[in-house]
Amino acid sequence: MHMNVLIREDQSDILKSRCDEAWTGVDRGVYLLLNESIMPMHTYGDFDSVSGEEWEYIKTRMAVTPVPARKDDTDLEMCLHDLVERGYSSIDVYGATGGRLDHMLGNMFLLMHGDFKKADIRIIDNQNVMQRLGAGSHEVEKAVGMKYVSFIPYFSGTKVTLEGFEYDLDERVLSLGSTLTISNEFVKSPAKVRTNEPLIMIQSKDD
Repeated sequence: MHMNVLIREDQSDILKSRCDEAWTGVDRGVYLLLNESIMPMHTYGDFDSVSGEEWEYIKTRMAVTPVPARKDDTDLEMCLHDLVERGYSSIDVYGATGGRLDHMLGNMFLLMHGDFKKADIRIIDNQNVMQRLGAGSHEVEKAVGMKYVSFIPYFSGTKVTLEGFEYDLDERVLSLGSTLTISNEFVKSPAKVRTNEPLIMIQSKDD
């Protein structure tokens, strides 16, 4: 099963182009969905990012129960845990980048959370598509409209083989902080990636 998740404002027109699909709202994302006449199937958050007027708007349209503001998990982590437990194996997250860097990095590294390794979770904005590639071999497709592809190691000693890219690699060991696998490009699609450790693949384009 597939689910789209909205956290905050997204710079694309995704709500208009996918308004007939299933959506989940996280915090302010609930208000944004309702404002586009999209009824979220699930809601999560403490709603600290909505104004009093927006909160009243939400309550007139659906019943929601905020979680306590002081909690161990972020709103998005809580959302992903629940969606995966409900059986969603494909999840696209919008509005998870931009704004505070700590939130953006935290959201990005949620892709590496061990509880989510069996789910295909992507973080998408108007310039980037981020997803986890688990240990093993993968055939990866070039995302529509994206020019570049980068591979970010999460574990030191990650060994990567790339085939079908402008810069191919043969069992190259990556160190944390290395920029070797930044701004590559597809030569053919699908291309092949083999890695001995999970890593993050980011497809992107210039603004």
